Amino acid sequence: MTQFRFVYPVIFLIFLCTVALAQEIQWHDPLAAGFAIHGQLHGVDGYARLPEEAEGQIRQPVWNLSRHTAGLELRFITDASTIQVRFVPTGNIQMPHMPATGVSGLDLYVKNDAGIQDWVRGAYSFGDTVSYIFRINLPEQEEREFKLYLPLYNGVKDLEVGVATGNQLKFIPTSPEKPIVVYGTSIAQGACASRPGMAWPAIVGRDMDHTVINLGFSGNGRLEPEVLAYMANTEATVYILDCLPNLVPSVNWTEEEIKNRLIHAVQFLNEKQPDAPVLMVEHAGYSDGLTDRERESAVEKVNSWAKDVYMKLFSEGVTEIYLLTKEAIQLDLDATVDGTHPSDWGMQQLAEGYVEILREILDE
Repeated sequence: MTQFRFVYPVIFLIFLCTVALAQEIQWHDPLAAGFAIHGQLHGVDGYARLPEEAEGQIRQPVWNLSRHTAGLELRFITDASTIQVRFVPTGNIQMPHMPATGVSGLDLYVKNDAGIQDWVRGAYSFGDTVSYIFRINLPEQEEREFKLYLPLYNGVKDLEVGVATGNQLKFIPTSPEKPIVVYGTSIAQGACASRPGMAWPAIVGRDMDHTVINLGFSGNGRLEPEVLAYMANTEATVYILDCLPNLVPSVNWTEEEIKNRLIHAVQFLNEKQPDAPVLMVEHAGYSDGLTDRERESAVEKVNSWAKDVYMKLFSEGVTEIYLLTKEAIQLDLDATVDGTHPSDWGMQQLAEGYVEILREILDE
């Protein structure tokens, strides 16, 4: 009986503390703030990558993947030393070859005095609700600018950002700057980064201080006219076409079909946005190419066809066209998790290849 008399007060005390702690947190809904989501095409609302009107206009797999939040960011200013984020995921938490932190996780960066983005470690919990607690332990508590990357392979509902009552939090509106727009495959979407900030488009965005729109669609980067049309509605500083890993030679993907898709994509973007350069990207290769000659041969073929298209278009007067080659990327043999999808190390190598040629294109 004595034990029960002791337990009840303790439980009640824990309950009171929980309520008190909950009351100390002020939760903020980014959507209620308006125009707070970065990394989206024009005309897209909510936590999505293609507009609602695209449903029924594009293939269902692409529509489903467009509900994933790869490349979407929240940017805000706060003086809080602890930042909490919670949301309801709409899909599976993890995959066999990709951890929950990459599939469904968040990633927070803070801008330091030199303007560099520093990573903030977070404590996380995955379940029906995904929760993160980020603590910023710096000598002075002052307003700082943060960038929060949303999940790579999951959708988001009811997201809220919480700071202690008394701390300020202001969401940063989207910028009028022209973004870099990427159309790609699972590799661009972020497979298999350990966390969202390690996907190569995110790394490129931080290194170049540019907004990058991620239109990577896992297994479905096929240079489709319907997706290209939505891309062209957003004026870009550069359009990147990195779809060859989903267009490797097969019965369905012949030399003629692949070349026609590449030609149409470049010509279409050049017609709709003539001032925007188009960067074609070769297949970066398979890390098991030395032990699987068939896969290596497929890469060699599709890359030779891409070179043919590049030379053809350039000779026909399409001057705002560039080619990032497999050799310029130079993925290491140990740069993937399964021979195809990059690890964090592979993502870093991809990003370095992109940054080098993008700086040349943009003269930075």
